[in-house]
Amino acid sequence: MGETATTIGVSGLISYCDDLVRVLKNKKDIDNVVQCTDNVKLLQSSCDRDFCEVQNSLAGYQKKIDECQQRINDAKSEVVNDAELDSLQKEYEEEVNRESSLHRELR
Repeated sequence: MGETATTIGVSGLISYCDDLVRVLKNKKDIDNVVQCTDNVKLLQSSCDRDFCEVQNSLAGYQKKIDECQQRINDAKSEVVNDAELDSLQKEYEEEVNRESSLHRELR
């Protein structure tokens, strides 16, 4: 059974090679294959350039995103939360009241 599969495989391969030889005997077909190969190389080169440009753009955008995130974190750390602001407001009002009472005592 192994010999039959090998025989069929070899005969199929020989048939494929014969077909390939017939195609390549025609000058027009060879020129078409060469032109297709050249076009594939140009396309690959163009795709590689586009890929590099996109990669560079993505890196630039990621850098901008990171910078914005850092600025957001810095701004958040500088902002006083509502509870702390209320506490500071009450403390300020107490100081103003104490100052007013001290001014009244001094008069």
